[in-house]
Amino acid sequence: MALKSFQELFNLDISKEVAKRPVKKNSKQTLDYLEWANCIKLLHENGAENVKYGMIYNEQGYPCFYNHNGESPFVRVWVEVDGQKYEEDYPVVNGIYVVSNPTQLDINKAKQRGFVKAVAINTGLGLSLWIKEEHIINTDKDIQKEMNQDETKSLNDQITSLFARALQKVGSKEELYDILQSSKEDFTKLYRSNDHAAKKIVIGQLDVILNDNNNQ
Repeated sequence: MALKSFQELFNLDISKEVAKRPVKKNSKQTLDYLEWANCIKLLHENGAENVKYGMIYNEQGYPCFYNHNGESPFVRVWVEVDGQKYEEDYPVVNGIYVVSNPTQLDINKAKQRGFVKAVAINTGLGLSLWIKEEHIINTDKDIQKEMNQDETKSLNDQITSLFARALQKVGSKEELYDILQSSKEDFTKLYRSNDHAAKKIVIGQLDVILNDNNNQ
């Protein structure tokens, strides 16, 4: 018995198998989601004979990846269903919040969610739940506001970390501000603002300073 088609699995009634979780902290609004164990069970009930999944490890042998600033942790999951292999990157998050310093439990949860998402994208099973989740997150004004505040804090933290490292390299705040064509007052205003584009420009400038061998 072969696994059912994408359309059949997409249209499958899985309402009895889904669980609910708050869409954000202290929220009464919930999202439906499919737990990894139920996902495996449904695959086997609908034609799959062999389901396996695991993690891809980084160069240090650790099951978590980061961007070049050591931020935005994510896992890379592989899934194999009856010989068909798929991969999926999934952020280490708690609801809509990025987990900056993930524990093994956080990483394992991301692995399980990455597995379920990979199955949904490639087989159709549970994909409707992800479509519904994306719609809620992208249209709920309170969620968008909270996500914006969370990103503001993340960008400010990146600036603080990079500025400290650049200061060690350059030697003085005055010289560093001069290189950035900025000032202490400008940075104070930037920290208090919600101008994410401007913050990302400064992060890019600090990256250039840190990677410029002429600024030793």
